[in-house]
Amino acid sequence: MPISDIPQDFSPKSGASRGSISAAGVPRYILYGDAGARADWFVNVEHLDHRCRERGWVIAPHTHPRFTQIVICTKGGGEITIEGETHSFSRDCAMVIPSYCIHGFRYADDTAGWVLTIENDYLADLLVRAPALKLVFGEPGVVPLDPVALPRIDAEFTSLAAELDEQRNGCAIGSEIHLLAILLALLRQWPARTTGSAAGGVRQLLVERFKTIVEERYRSHPALPAIADELHVSVSQLRLACKTVAGVSPIAILHDRILAEAKRCLAYTTMPIGSLADWLGFSDVAYFSRFFVKTTGVTPTAFRRAQQFGG
Repeated sequence: MPISDIPQDFSPKSGASRGSISAAGVPRYILYGDAGARADWFVNVEHLDHRCRERGWVIAPHTHPRFTQIVICTKGGGEITIEGETHSFSRDCAMVIPSYCIHGFRYADDTAGWVLTIENDYLADLLVRAPALKLVFGEPGVVPLDPVALPRIDAEFTSLAAELDEQRNGCAIGSEIHLLAILLALLRQWPARTTGSAAGGVRQLLVERFKTIVEERYRSHPALPAIADELHVSVSQLRLACKTVAGVSPIAILHDRILAEAKRCLAYTTMPIGSLADWLGFSDVAYFSRFFVKTTGVTPTAFRRAQQFGG
């Protein structure tokens, strides 16, 4: 299936639950092939070098608002920049890129592999049907794979690509079969998390719900008592859950989210620092600067000066 990139509108928009990207001015791309014309589109696959070779093996930082990606590297290597942090990778690895996550690549010449793109609504439904797969999609990053398992994964990618290209009767069923085979193979190699007790599971769910609220409202600096009340727990219960599950306090989670947004805007946009402070909900730029220096040790201006992709 042919697949290309087209830039999307990234002017500021009010009311976006994850409006960081739209206001930040980071290029947003929608992958399309049959996706633009077919209501049943839910997955796409292409060879890694399909567009990388013609772009000099460098993909500048961008984000996909509607899709989640898994990149499989079977040959070569390079560097992936995720939310301002650069990670080296080599052959026999998988890279997970959630939607809205700012990422860029610098590949070694002749790197090979696959790029799997999954539409978010379909993925959400899939994770309800197969919740174990949340392990694979939980966090962005690079995960090494067993080279022995790569031939089977590669074969499933080839079959998935053929299913999508040929558009035979039952294409959606066949595509999902091969997609699930790929995800199952990855799941069985993924680093396991500690499952914990039943109480730990309840706390995990509480922290996930708390993080969802933080993601939606971090720019308004919501008060913890109000969030705790909405979650039907006390502030102390919320603190205990965050400390147990995440190892930090609820206010630290909120501050980390604000800081992450500040860093991505400073690194990837030319938004004036005063405007950024206001957009992030700070009463004045001096307050924002103190917050940034306290958590990073450098001023916003110094941080911006030090950030440069592919410099």
